[in-house]
Amino acid sequence: MLRLKCPKCSKGDLFVSKGLFRYSRMLDMPEKCSSCGQVYCIEPGFWLGSLWTSYPIIVLTELPFLLCALLIDSVNPAWFFGGMVIAFVIIYPVMLRLGRSIWIHINIRKLN
Repeated sequence: MLRLKCPKCSKGDLFVSKGLFRYSRMLDMPEKCSSCGQVYCIEPGFWLGSLWTSYPIIVLTELPFLLCALLIDSVNPAWFFGGMVIAFVIIYPVMLRLGRSIWIHINIRKLN
């Protein structure tokens, strides 16, 4: 999942551009795997489910800032809010790509 490879053969790339941190064309995917031919968009709306798998990534990223803002009185909470925004901008492509990778790996079985 973390390598962003095909869930069926683990050889073909899930995304046109490789790597987790891609801010341009971050969701561009080939129609199917270049190695085994697995179709990536199973049905219309298939990728909406990836929102459920990307949500915990954002929660884990933003929760420390929220807890610090609530528990530390000596620092203005606006600093923590700014940190949340910066962290979100940095983690945004990772969240989207990993969310899709996790979702397709959950729904497609690996070849033996």
